[in-house]
Amino acid sequence: MSEPREPAPEPASPFPLEVRGLTARHADARQDALSGFDLTLTAGKRVAVVGASGSGKTTLAQVLLRFLDVRAGTYTIGGSDATALDGDTVRRSVGLCAQDAHLFDSSIRENLRLARPGASEEDLRGALAAARLLDWADALPDGLDTLVGEHGAQLSGGQRQRLALARALLADFPVLLLDEPAEHLDLATADALTADLLTATEGRTTVLITHRLRGLDAVDEVLVLDEGRTVQRGPCAELAATDGPLRRMLEREHAGDLLRERLVEPAFPGK
Repeated sequence: MSEPREPAPEPASPFPLEVRGLTARHADARQDALSGFDLTLTAGKRVAVVGASGSGKTTLAQVLLRFLDVRAGTYTIGGSDATALDGDTVRRSVGLCAQDAHLFDSSIRENLRLARPGASEEDLRGALAAARLLDWADALPDGLDTLVGEHGAQLSGGQRQRLALARALLADFPVLLLDEPAEHLDLATADALTADLLTATEGRTTVLITHRLRGLDAVDEVLVLDEGRTVQRGPCAELAATDGPLRRMLEREHAGDLLRERLVEPAFPGK
């Protein structure tokens, strides 16, 4: 990523955040990972970006965070060209909660305070409550002073992701980017986490990048990517009722879920 020699001043507001005709390619790649992509975010709008692996979802996250330069098109934040802003300025407007969010070998409290060092006890507890972790934390012998272990080794996968979500909520980014937050979790845990994060982000400008489709009727708009291009966009219910990519993805997901349920059902002798 290239940084401007003389960065433009930070815009007074990040909204609208707009991407027009955005095309991006990774170093040494022979083809674009994202092509002709459009997105508009206003205060409080929530968007889900879905698609198969390799469809361009992660590339979009890298561009929005200014970790990858665009080849063509525009990316503006509050009317300012994002390429004219330094990366840290962009990432104060767009914050990431990723599938591999790092947890430090410290306490729950200190991991949270990385997002906001001056956060009060009430702030910390509010973030944990929003991420559906407060009851669990309160039940621990040491409460918020419980050590999470290196890389959060003392926590389950779902607890690690919820703690990362609580930290991102505490940071209170104008735009929250959730990049496959339920990846590597079992389906029940993944769906519960997705439901809770959609509840926690209500009223917050959010971009949810996910391959899992359950619960997306809660967002304002769904964008379906295929080989770097937007092939469908609109409200989830509208797209699900129309013969098209999202409907076929939902059908495949449902069939896969039914198959997994049958595979884990206990066998009863004589039946």
